[in-house]
Amino acid sequence: MRITAASLALKISVRGQMKYMRSHGFDVTMVSSPGPEVDEVIAAEGCPHIAVNISRKITPFGDLVSIYKLYRVFRKYKPHVIHSENLKANLLGMIAGWLAKVPVRIQTMAGLVSPNVPSLKGKLIRIAEIISFRFATDVWPNSNSSLQYMVNTGMIKPGKARVIGGGSSNGVDLQKYNREVISESRLEEFRKTIQYKPGERVLLFAGRMVKDKGVQELVAAFLRLQEQFPSLKLVLLGPLEEDLDPLNTVTKEAIRDNRSIIHINWTDEVEYYFALAELFVFPSHREGFPNVLMQAGAMKVPVVCSDIVGNIDIVDDKKSGLWHYVKQEEDLYQKVLFALNNSAEMKAMADALYKKMTGSYDRFVLYAKYRDAYIELIKKRAAA
Repeated sequence: MRITAASLALKISVRGQMKYMRSHGFDVTMVSSPGPEVDEVIAAEGCPHIAVNISRKITPFGDLVSIYKLYRVFRKYKPHVIHSENLKANLLGMIAGWLAKVPVRIQTMAGLVSPNVPSLKGKLIRIAEIISFRFATDVWPNSNSSLQYMVNTGMIKPGKARVIGGGSSNGVDLQKYNREVISESRLEEFRKTIQYKPGERVLLFAGRMVKDKGVQELVAAFLRLQEQFPSLKLVLLGPLEEDLDPLNTVTKEAIRDNRSIIHINWTDEVEYYFALAELFVFPSHREGFPNVLMQAGAMKVPVVCSDIVGNIDIVDDKKSGLWHYVKQEEDLYQKVLFALNNSAEMKAMADALYKKMTGSYDRFVLYAKYRDAYIELIKKRAAA
Protein backbone atom coordinates (compact mmCIF):
# COMPACT_ATOMS: atom_id res chain seq x y z
CA MET A 1 0.00 0.00 0.00
CA ARG A 2 1.34 3.41 -1.03
CA ILE A 3 0.12 6.16 1.33
CA THR A 4 0.15 9.95 0.97
CA ALA A 5 -1.85 12.63 2.77
CA ALA A 6 -3.04 14.41 -0.37
CA SER A 7 -4.21 12.68 -3.53
CA LEU A 8 -2.18 15.27 -5.49
CA ALA A 9 1.00 13.65 -4.11
CA LEU A 10 0.02 10.35 -5.75
CA LYS A 11 -0.32 12.22 -9.03
CA ILE A 12 2.93 14.19 -8.76
CA SER A 13 5.36 13.13 -6.00
CA VAL A 14 5.27 9.35 -6.56
CA ARG A 15 3.81 9.28 -10.05
CA GLY A 16 4.59 6.10 -11.95
CA GLN A 17 5.80 4.06 -8.97
CA MET A 18 2.55 2.20 -8.41
CA LYS A 19 2.23 1.28 -12.08
CA TYR A 20 5.82 0.03 -12.14
CA MET A 21 5.39 -2.12 -9.03
CA ARG A 22 2.14 -3.55 -10.37
CA SER A 23 3.90 -4.54 -13.58
CA HIS A 24 6.68 -6.18 -11.56
CA GLY A 25 4.62 -8.58 -9.50
CA PHE A 26 3.17 -6.49 -6.66
CA ASP A 27 -0.51 -6.14 -5.81
CA VAL A 28 -0.65 -2.38 -5.18
CA THR A 29 -3.32 -0.31 -3.47
CA MET A 30 -3.12 3.48 -3.10
CA VAL A 31 -4.35 5.30 0.03
CA SER A 32 -4.84 9.06 0.41
CA SER A 33 -7.36 11.71 1.29
CA PRO A 34 -10.13 12.06 -1.30
CA GLY A 35 -9.42 14.61 -4.01
CA PRO A 36 -10.16 15.62 -7.58
CA GLU A 37 -7.09 13.77 -8.88
CA VAL A 38 -8.16 10.31 -7.66
CA ASP A 39 -9.90 9.09 -10.82
CA GLU A 40 -7.02 10.30 -12.98
CA VAL A 41 -4.46 8.59 -10.73
CA ILE A 42 -6.39 5.30 -10.75
CA ALA A 43 -6.48 5.38 -14.56
CA ALA A 44 -2.79 6.29 -14.87
CA GLU A 45 -1.45 3.78 -12.34
CA GLY A 46 -3.91 0.95 -12.93
CA CYS A 47 -4.26 0.39 -9.17
CA PRO A 48 -7.25 0.68 -6.81
CA HIS A 49 -7.53 3.58 -4.36
CA ILE A 50 -8.93 3.75 -0.84
CA ALA A 51 -9.93 7.18 0.48
CA VAL A 52 -8.99 7.94 4.10
CA ASN A 53 -8.95 11.58 5.14
CA ILE A 54 -5.44 12.54 6.35
CA SER A 55 -5.37 16.22 7.24
CA ARG A 56 -2.12 18.13 6.67
CA LYS A 57 -2.99 20.33 9.66
CA ILE A 58 -2.60 19.52 13.37
CA THR A 59 -6.03 18.06 14.25
CA PRO A 60 -5.68 15.77 17.31
CA PHE A 61 -9.22 14.32 17.25
CA GLY A 62 -9.31 14.05 13.47
CA ASP A 63 -5.88 12.38 13.50
CA LEU A 64 -7.10 9.71 15.94
CA VAL A 65 -10.05 9.03 13.64
CA SER A 66 -7.67 8.74 10.67
CA ILE A 67 -5.41 6.31 12.57
CA TYR A 68 -8.42 4.14 13.37
CA LYS A 69 -9.60 4.15 9.75
CA LEU A 70 -6.13 3.29 8.47
CA TYR A 71 -5.90 0.50 11.06
CA ARG A 72 -9.19 -0.92 9.79
CA VAL A 73 -7.93 -0.81 6.19
CA PHE A 74 -4.68 -2.57 7.11
CA ARG A 75 -6.45 -5.24 9.14
CA LYS A 76 -8.83 -5.91 6.26
CA TYR A 77 -6.27 -6.08 3.44
CA LYS A 78 -3.27 -7.39 5.43
CA PRO A 79 -0.54 -5.80 3.28
CA HIS A 80 3.03 -7.10 3.46
CA VAL A 81 4.32 -3.56 2.94
CA ILE A 82 3.03 -0.07 3.64
CA HIS A 83 5.09 2.79 2.26
CA SER A 84 4.15 6.34 3.20
CA GLU A 85 5.35 9.80 2.19
CA ASN A 86 4.84 13.28 3.73
CA LEU A 87 4.79 14.15 7.43
CA LYS A 88 1.18 13.39 8.34
CA ALA A 89 0.95 10.24 6.22
CA ASN A 90 4.20 9.07 7.81
CA LEU A 91 2.99 9.71 11.36
CA LEU A 92 -0.54 8.33 11.10
CA GLY A 93 0.32 5.55 8.66
CA MET A 94 3.21 4.19 10.73
CA ILE A 95 1.19 4.20 13.98
CA ALA A 96 -1.77 2.47 12.32
CA GLY A 97 0.55 -0.01 10.62
CA TRP A 98 2.22 -0.89 13.91
CA LEU A 99 -1.17 -1.42 15.57
CA ALA A 100 -2.24 -3.63 12.65
CA LYS A 101 1.07 -5.56 12.80
CA VAL A 102 2.03 -4.83 9.20
CA PRO A 103 5.46 -6.51 8.90
CA VAL A 104 7.19 -3.91 6.67
CA ARG A 105 6.45 -0.25 7.46
CA ILE A 106 8.52 2.12 5.33
CA GLN A 107 8.36 5.88 5.30
CA THR A 108 10.11 8.16 2.85
CA MET A 109 11.27 11.26 4.69
CA ALA A 110 11.00 13.83 1.92
CA GLY A 111 12.44 16.77 3.81
CA LEU A 112 12.36 17.45 7.54
CA VAL A 113 9.87 20.15 8.52
CA SER A 114 10.91 20.86 12.11
CA PRO A 115 14.29 22.61 11.53
CA ASN A 116 12.51 25.38 9.62
CA VAL A 117 9.63 26.01 12.03
CA PRO A 118 10.40 28.24 15.03
CA SER A 119 9.39 27.93 18.70
CA LEU A 120 6.78 25.55 20.10
CA LYS A 121 5.27 24.48 16.78
CA GLY A 122 8.69 23.40 15.52
CA LYS A 123 9.29 21.37 18.68
CA LEU A 124 5.92 19.63 18.29
CA ILE A 125 6.67 18.80 14.66
CA ARG A 126 10.08 17.41 15.66
CA ILE A 127 8.36 15.15 18.19
CA ALA A 128 5.92 14.01 15.50
CA GLU A 129 8.80 13.23 13.13
CA ILE A 130 10.64 11.22 15.78
CA ILE A 131 7.47 9.31 16.72
CA SER A 132 6.91 8.43 13.07
CA PHE A 133 10.46 7.02 12.95
CA ARG A 134 9.82 4.91 16.05
CA PHE A 135 6.74 3.21 14.58
CA ALA A 136 8.37 2.56 11.18
CA THR A 137 10.47 -0.53 10.54
CA ASP A 138 12.50 1.35 7.93
CA VAL A 139 13.06 5.04 7.15
CA TRP A 140 14.24 6.15 3.71
CA PRO A 141 15.39 9.80 3.71
CA ASN A 142 15.50 10.97 0.14
CA SER A 143 18.84 12.73 0.45
CA ASN A 144 22.16 11.98 2.11
CA SER A 145 22.23 15.39 3.81
CA SER A 146 18.81 14.68 5.39
CA LEU A 147 20.08 11.31 6.65
CA GLN A 148 23.19 12.91 8.10
CA TYR A 149 21.14 15.58 9.90
CA MET A 150 18.74 13.00 11.37
CA VAL A 151 21.60 10.87 12.70
CA ASN A 152 23.75 13.77 13.95
CA THR A 153 20.85 15.30 15.90
CA GLY A 154 19.82 12.01 17.47
CA MET A 155 16.47 11.78 15.71
CA ILE A 156 17.11 8.23 14.52
CA LYS A 157 19.59 5.38 14.93
CA PRO A 158 21.88 4.96 11.89
CA GLY A 159 20.88 1.34 11.26
CA LYS A 160 17.21 2.17 10.82
CA ALA A 161 17.63 4.67 7.99
CA ARG A 162 19.19 4.50 4.54
CA VAL A 163 19.11 6.39 1.26
CA ILE A 164 17.99 4.28 -1.70
CA GLY A 165 20.23 4.76 -4.72
CA GLY A 166 21.58 8.28 -5.06
CA GLY A 167 18.55 9.81 -3.35
CA SER A 168 15.25 11.33 -4.52
CA SER A 169 11.66 10.17 -3.93
CA ASN A 170 10.86 9.50 -7.56
CA GLY A 171 13.90 10.06 -9.77
CA VAL A 172 13.49 11.97 -13.00
CA ASP A 173 11.60 10.80 -16.07
CA LEU A 174 14.23 11.19 -18.77
CA GLN A 175 11.75 10.26 -21.47
CA LYS A 176 9.46 13.16 -20.58
CA TYR A 177 12.04 15.77 -19.52
CA ASN A 178 14.03 15.65 -22.72
CA ARG A 179 14.57 18.56 -25.12
CA GLU A 180 14.73 16.14 -28.05
CA VAL A 181 11.04 15.25 -27.72
CA ILE A 182 9.71 18.81 -27.34
CA SER A 183 7.19 19.62 -30.08
CA GLU A 184 7.77 23.05 -31.64
CA SER A 185 4.06 23.48 -32.39
CA ARG A 186 3.14 22.69 -28.76
CA LEU A 187 5.91 24.99 -27.57
CA GLU A 188 4.33 27.82 -29.55
CA GLU A 189 1.04 27.17 -27.72
CA PHE A 190 2.84 27.44 -24.38
CA ARG A 191 4.45 30.72 -25.42
CA LYS A 192 0.94 32.11 -25.76
CA THR A 193 0.03 31.07 -22.18
CA ILE A 194 2.74 33.41 -20.84
CA GLN A 195 2.12 36.15 -23.45
CA TYR A 196 5.68 35.69 -24.64
CA LYS A 197 7.17 38.30 -26.97
CA PRO A 198 10.40 37.79 -28.97
CA GLY A 199 13.43 38.92 -27.01
CA GLU A 200 11.91 38.41 -23.56
CA ARG A 201 13.97 36.54 -20.95
CA VAL A 202 12.05 34.07 -18.80
CA LEU A 203 12.72 33.19 -15.16
CA LEU A 204 10.78 30.11 -14.02
CA PHE A 205 9.69 28.89 -10.59
CA ALA A 206 7.72 25.66 -10.09
CA GLY A 207 6.20 24.56 -6.80
CA ARG A 208 3.50 25.39 -4.29
CA MET A 209 2.88 29.12 -4.02
CA VAL A 210 3.61 29.54 -0.30
CA LYS A 211 6.12 31.39 1.90
CA ASP A 212 7.98 28.17 2.63
CA LYS A 213 8.97 27.91 -1.04
CA GLY A 214 10.68 31.32 -1.02
CA VAL A 215 8.12 32.91 -3.33
CA GLN A 216 8.06 36.19 -1.38
CA GLU A 217 11.83 36.67 -1.69
CA LEU A 218 11.69 35.69 -5.37
CA VAL A 219 8.98 38.20 -6.25
CA ALA A 220 10.76 40.97 -4.33
CA ALA A 221 14.06 40.20 -6.09
CA PHE A 222 12.32 40.11 -9.47
CA LEU A 223 10.82 43.57 -8.97
CA ARG A 224 14.35 44.92 -8.47
CA LEU A 225 15.74 43.02 -11.46
CA GLN A 226 12.94 44.33 -13.65
CA GLU A 227 14.38 47.83 -13.39
CA GLN A 228 17.62 46.66 -15.06
CA PHE A 229 16.07 44.12 -17.44
CA PRO A 230 12.81 45.53 -18.86
CA SER A 231 12.33 42.43 -21.02
CA LEU A 232 12.47 40.09 -18.01
CA LYS A 233 9.44 37.90 -17.27
CA LEU A 234 8.75 35.75 -14.20
CA VAL A 235 6.62 32.64 -14.62
CA LEU A 236 5.29 31.15 -11.36
CA LEU A 237 4.03 27.63 -11.93
CA GLY A 238 2.04 26.03 -9.11
CA PRO A 239 -1.11 26.23 -6.98
CA LEU A 240 -1.71 29.23 -4.73
CA GLU A 241 -2.44 27.87 -1.23
CA GLU A 242 -4.39 30.06 1.16
CA ASP A 243 -4.93 27.64 4.07
CA LEU A 244 -1.33 26.67 4.93
CA ASP A 245 1.58 29.16 4.94
CA PRO A 246 -0.06 31.74 2.62
CA LEU A 247 1.86 34.50 0.86
CA ASN A 248 1.66 38.02 2.27
CA THR A 249 -0.59 40.65 0.73
CA VAL A 250 2.26 42.62 -0.88
CA THR A 251 3.46 39.55 -2.79
CA LYS A 252 -0.03 38.52 -3.88
CA GLU A 253 -0.75 42.04 -5.15
CA ALA A 254 2.51 42.10 -7.12
CA ILE A 255 1.65 38.74 -8.74
CA ARG A 256 -1.82 40.04 -9.59
CA ASP A 257 -0.88 43.51 -10.85
CA ASN A 258 2.54 43.16 -12.51
CA ARG A 259 2.08 42.27 -16.18
CA SER A 260 5.53 40.65 -16.33
CA ILE A 261 4.65 38.15 -13.60
CA ILE A 262 2.61 35.24 -14.93
CA HIS A 263 1.00 32.81 -12.51
CA ILE A 264 -0.15 29.46 -13.89
CA ASN A 265 -1.92 27.17 -11.47
CA TRP A 266 -0.47 23.93 -12.82
CA THR A 267 0.05 21.78 -15.89
CA ASP A 268 1.01 18.19 -16.57
CA GLU A 269 3.40 19.45 -19.26
CA VAL A 270 5.92 21.25 -17.07
CA GLU A 271 8.67 20.36 -19.53
CA TYR A 272 7.37 22.98 -21.98
CA TYR A 273 7.82 25.76 -19.44
CA PHE A 274 11.35 24.53 -18.76
CA ALA A 275 11.94 24.68 -22.52
CA LEU A 276 10.91 28.37 -22.49
CA ALA A 277 13.01 29.33 -19.45
CA GLU A 278 16.43 30.98 -19.49
CA LEU A 279 16.85 30.31 -15.76
CA PHE A 280 15.12 28.16 -13.15
CA VAL A 281 15.01 29.81 -9.71
CA PHE A 282 14.17 27.71 -6.66
CA PRO A 283 14.53 29.66 -3.38
CA SER A 284 12.74 27.11 -1.17
CA HIS A 285 13.25 27.12 2.62
CA ARG A 286 12.85 23.36 3.08
CA GLU A 287 13.13 20.34 0.78
CA GLY A 288 13.87 16.65 0.76
CA PHE A 289 15.15 15.99 -2.75
CA PRO A 290 13.18 18.30 -5.05
CA ASN A 291 11.93 16.82 -8.31
CA VAL A 292 11.86 20.21 -10.03
CA LEU A 293 15.64 20.66 -9.75
CA MET A 294 16.17 17.26 -11.35
CA GLN A 295 13.69 18.17 -14.08
CA ALA A 296 15.50 21.47 -14.74
CA GLY A 297 18.76 19.54 -14.96
CA ALA A 298 17.33 17.02 -17.41
CA MET A 299 16.04 19.92 -19.54
CA LYS A 300 19.46 21.66 -19.48
CA VAL A 301 18.08 24.80 -17.77
CA PRO A 302 20.58 26.78 -15.64
CA VAL A 303 19.66 26.83 -11.93
CA VAL A 304 19.83 29.23 -8.97
CA CYS A 305 18.63 27.60 -5.73
CA SER A 306 18.79 28.03 -1.97
CA ASP A 307 21.60 26.37 -0.02
CA ILE A 308 19.38 23.92 1.86
CA VAL A 309 19.32 20.18 2.49
CA GLY A 310 18.08 18.46 -0.68
CA ASN A 311 19.01 21.27 -3.07
CA ILE A 312 22.70 20.93 -2.24
CA ASP A 313 22.53 17.16 -2.86
CA ILE A 314 21.56 17.89 -6.48
CA VAL A 315 23.30 21.16 -7.37
CA ASP A 316 27.01 21.76 -6.72
CA ASP A 317 27.64 25.45 -6.15
CA LYS A 318 29.44 27.17 -9.03
CA LYS A 319 29.84 23.81 -10.78
CA SER A 320 26.32 22.77 -11.80
CA GLY A 321 24.38 25.82 -10.61
CA LEU A 322 24.44 28.63 -8.07
CA TRP A 323 23.42 28.57 -4.41
CA HIS A 324 22.04 31.58 -2.56
CA TYR A 325 21.68 31.95 1.21
CA VAL A 326 18.23 30.69 2.18
CA LYS A 327 15.64 33.35 3.06
CA GLN A 328 18.07 36.09 1.97
CA GLU A 329 16.45 38.26 -0.69
CA GLU A 330 19.60 40.32 -1.32
CA ASP A 331 21.76 37.25 -2.00
CA LEU A 332 19.05 35.75 -4.21
CA TYR A 333 18.95 39.02 -6.18
CA GLN A 334 22.74 39.05 -6.58
CA LYS A 335 22.92 35.41 -7.76
CA VAL A 336 20.12 35.84 -10.32
CA LEU A 337 21.76 39.10 -11.48
CA PHE A 338 25.03 37.22 -12.00
CA ALA A 339 23.22 34.46 -13.91
CA LEU A 340 21.54 36.95 -16.24
CA ASN A 341 24.85 38.67 -16.94
CA ASN A 342 26.86 35.47 -17.48
CA SER A 343 24.86 33.25 -19.80
CA ALA A 344 27.82 31.25 -21.15
CA GLU A 345 29.04 30.34 -17.67
CA MET A 346 25.53 29.34 -16.61
CA LYS A 347 25.15 27.15 -19.72
CA ALA A 348 28.33 25.26 -18.77
CA MET A 349 26.88 24.67 -15.30
CA ALA A 350 23.61 23.46 -16.84
CA ASP A 351 25.53 20.96 -18.99
CA ALA A 352 27.24 19.61 -15.85
CA LEU A 353 23.89 19.20 -14.07
CA TYR A 354 22.45 17.43 -17.12
CA LYS A 355 25.27 14.88 -17.04
CA LYS A 356 24.63 14.24 -13.36
CA MET A 357 20.90 13.68 -13.91
CA THR A 358 21.30 11.32 -16.84
CA GLY A 359 24.09 9.43 -15.11
CA SER A 360 22.58 8.85 -11.65
CA TYR A 361 18.88 9.71 -11.38
CA ASP A 362 16.94 7.84 -14.05
CA ARG A 363 13.50 7.17 -12.55
CA PHE A 364 13.30 3.55 -13.62
CA VAL A 365 16.69 2.71 -12.11
CA LEU A 366 15.37 4.03 -8.78
CA TYR A 367 12.14 2.02 -9.12
CA ALA A 368 14.15 -1.17 -9.59
CA LYS A 369 16.09 -0.41 -6.40
CA TYR A 370 12.80 0.15 -4.54
CA ARG A 371 11.49 -3.16 -5.85
CA ASP A 372 14.60 -5.01 -4.69
CA ALA A 373 14.44 -3.34 -1.28
CA TYR A 374 10.77 -4.33 -0.84
CA ILE A 375 11.57 -7.97 -1.62
CA GLU A 376 14.60 -7.93 0.70
CA LEU A 377 12.56 -6.50 3.59
CA ILE A 378 9.61 -8.86 3.07
CA LYS A 379 11.99 -11.83 3.28
CA LYS A 380 13.76 -10.35 6.30
CA ARG A 381 10.56 -9.69 8.28
CA ALA A 382 9.08 -13.07 7.32
CA ALA A 383 12.20 -14.76 8.71
CA ALA A 384 11.94 -12.74 11.92
